[in-house]
Amino acid sequence: MKLSIKNTLVAVAIIVTVSAIYTYALVSKMPVASWHMINVNSGKLQGDANLLIVGDETVMIDAGYASEARKAVIPYLKKLGIKKIDHFFITHPHRDHYEGLAIILDAGISIKNLYYKVPASDIRDCCYNKANFLKFIRYAEERGAKLVQPQAGFRLSLPQGSTLELLHAQEGNLPDVKFDVNDLSMIMKWHVNGLTVLFPGDLNMSLGGILSADKRMQSDFLKMPHHGAESLAPNSFFNTVKPSAVLVPGPDWVWCSERGARPGKWTIKRKVPTWVNGINGNIKVEFNGDGAVITPERTDGRCKLKAFGVVLIKNKNR
Repeated sequence: MKLSIKNTLVAVAIIVTVSAIYTYALVSKMPVASWHMINVNSGKLQGDANLLIVGDETVMIDAGYASEARKAVIPYLKKLGIKKIDHFFITHPHRDHYEGLAIILDAGISIKNLYYKVPASDIRDCCYNKANFLKFIRYAEERGAKLVQPQAGFRLSLPQGSTLELLHAQEGNLPDVKFDVNDLSMIMKWHVNGLTVLFPGDLNMSLGGILSADKRMQSDFLKMPHHGAESLAPNSFFNTVKPSAVLVPGPDWVWCSERGARPGKWTIKRKVPTWVNGINGNIKVEFNGDGAVITPERTDGRCKLKAFGVVLIKNKNR
């Protein structure tokens, strides 16, 4: 009888230990945060729409054109059961970045805080309409959004010890350098789970060349600026960032043409794993104990080094 009880206790102890090990392994694999590059680049339009989920808080960085937001952003948010956006950032006032804001509100998804900047009066840009942009800002304010115009150095604290830092926000022209609205993009760096993601908006050649000397730009992940199009930041900027992975919010007709040739060749030469919205669909990055797992909607190697499917980017700091 004693032997039977002893054996039973040993068996229970083994079961509890195995269960604890399994639970620990499972928890360590569960994402502490995620980045969703929603595909607003499936047709003839281009745009940015980035969703960050950290704990119970949500952040949107841009939301594409209105038509693309209806087609792609709203279904994606509803599928995830998202009913509120805690923080919405408009990186710069071009329609392919801010129009989706109104569509999100019209879908009954609330926005708590709206971050934006208005270009200085000396900025000249073919595609910037101040009156139209401010109409969208007022629309969000009328529906309860708190308006914030952050300055460089602003830090947003998020759950899990995560932070979103505004590294640079160009206010206007320099005495010897003229900028367009793309170069006024908020340049933001997300610190999450020991890794970093750089969101440079539509950073172009002029300011990109200047920021190439700024070592703060170094990041594990790069959201390719300006949809991978030809006028984007120079290769020297990419060299400074030194990313382990690149995600491109652009259509295939940009990335696979001469317009996307330079950044495409850079990623191939550097052998950097790369995913493109217009080729790979929605792209999800989940941050866990090992690093980050990148999962594309489709595995497709067109116009890249190869077809990158699900890839683990290990956290070298752990």
